[in-house]
Amino acid sequence: MMMMMLVCFLFVTASLVNGQDYLTCLRNSDAFAGINPQDTVSNIRGPPGYPGKRGSPGDRGLQGDKGSKGEPGSSDREEIRRLRETQALINIAIRPLQDKISRLCQVAESGWYTPFNGYQYRLTETEQNWQESRRLCQAMGGDLAAVGMRNVVIRRKLLTEVFKFVQNVWIGLNDISREGQWMWIDGVQAAEGNVNWLAGEPNNSGDEDCAVVNVPGHNGAVDYPCSWTKIALCEKIVTDTCQ
Repeated sequence: MMMMMLVCFLFVTASLVNGQDYLTCLRNSDAFAGINPQDTVSNIRGPPGYPGKRGSPGDRGLQGDKGSKGEPGSSDREEIRRLRETQALINIAIRPLQDKISRLCQVAESGWYTPFNGYQYRLTETEQNWQESRRLCQAMGGDLAAVGMRNVVIRRKLLTEVFKFVQNVWIGLNDISREGQWMWIDGVQAAEGNVNWLAGEPNNSGDEDCAVVNVPGHNGAVDYPCSWTKIALCEKIVTDTCQ
């Protein structure tokens, strides 16, 4: 009896199952075989077919640390390198085509000329002073030519395709604000690389604060009095039909 109490630790009841005495622990309703002197707590088992009780699940373990992302293997790095080289070759190959498409998209308005630099050009039909000529160009959606006149290639195209036999044409260059500091009307300061001055110009002979180009006998720029009346070269952004 003392052995039974040690097994159940609480009150026990005896029952008869298949002609065999069994003890039932009142705490958890577990059944045990009849106690024999050789029985110990560790080897006491219930009879076959006697329902056992499922133990409670153990605590869930902690989640492990997330592994670090591995570096690309050598084969992956080589593939990336080849893809980049291929992309660079494609960019080089299609650039001329992109330029050609861009030129095809630049369509000058009627009466305007485009040298495919993103701008279109036109000479005014009447001679006016520099300020009046600028207002006329602005009324047509542009201004006196500045961007195209700073580029030697575009300037030569304009002189051959637009000026032809026209001479002394106003452009967007002056030193009205400060004597001797020549500025293009878009805010770019005149310099040796962007103005093709005639030798000895500008000389400010007689308060000459505005510039003309295509003086007879040469294609350089010359300073003239802004009050003189000349035709002017207007410049405005080209119409892009691909937008």
